[in-house]
Amino acid sequence: MNQFGRERGRRRLKCHSCEGEVVSPEGLMGERVCSVCGLVLGGTRVTRASFVQWNPKWHSNWHEGDSETLKEWLTILRAVSCQLDLPSFPYREEAARRIRKERQVFFKSQRFGKNKRATIAALLYVVLRQYDKNRPLKEICKQLSLDSKQVIKQSWALNRTIVESRSQFMDFSRKTATDYIFEHGGKIINDTKVLAEADEALMRIGRIGGNPLELASGALYHVCKNRKIKLSKKQIGEAFKISHRTVYTNEARIRMLLQQLNIQKIQTAPSSKMPLLTIRHRTRPHA
Repeated sequence: MNQFGRERGRRRLKCHSCEGEVVSPEGLMGERVCSVCGLVLGGTRVTRASFVQWNPKWHSNWHEGDSETLKEWLTILRAVSCQLDLPSFPYREEAARRIRKERQVFFKSQRFGKNKRATIAALLYVVLRQYDKNRPLKEICKQLSLDSKQVIKQSWALNRTIVESRSQFMDFSRKTATDYIFEHGGKIINDTKVLAEADEALMRIGRIGGNPLELASGALYHVCKNRKIKLSKKQIGEAFKISHRTVYTNEARIRMLLQQLNIQKIQTAPSSKMPLLTIRHRTRPHA
């Protein structure tokens, strides 16, 4: 009887949205849920005030107390995102979050404030790479009618300034060339000796500067060429999500540096000591 009474009590509750049957408990916290439309009801009494409201926080929207400078940056961000046909979430919102978090860096730097569109383009390029959406920088600049060289400089300056200020601009740890070799190279090569040899080649060169992802692809291509493994630069570029031209350029750079190291090693090697031949001159007797 008690169970029948509880069932009748459940059926008396109606949803305000679709007037469907309300079932309780069905949610994670024992909420009352409509069996028809799935609307979550907060309290025990079905009132309009008991509906759970969820308001997401949009970083790209203007808030009360935002300065005019911040509003200008966010306006440019929204315009550039629309030109690039980027969805609001997560790319535009991630870029807006970084602008809000590092507003002191963006506002005080004359380099960034002088050309805000180029800075926004560089920021979106970095955000897209974070989400493994490697959109070519030249394509971004072409759509925005910007100089690609200037955007590249803005990207370098942006990362350098953030690192120098010791702020956590990235929410993830920076990967090294070794990580990229085993992560992307392992997809196309099963032989770990080849991957280890590519890593060893980079270790011999040392810190030469450049993109770790591109250096990893060049080192792997260099080892494949030496071992005569049938793996083209186009296949490596597809695995590393970069162009085959970038793979070839980094391989040529690594090959040249390794040749220089070999030449230096030969020149600095101690020469073998040859035995000295002593020539004795015979003196003729005087007449």
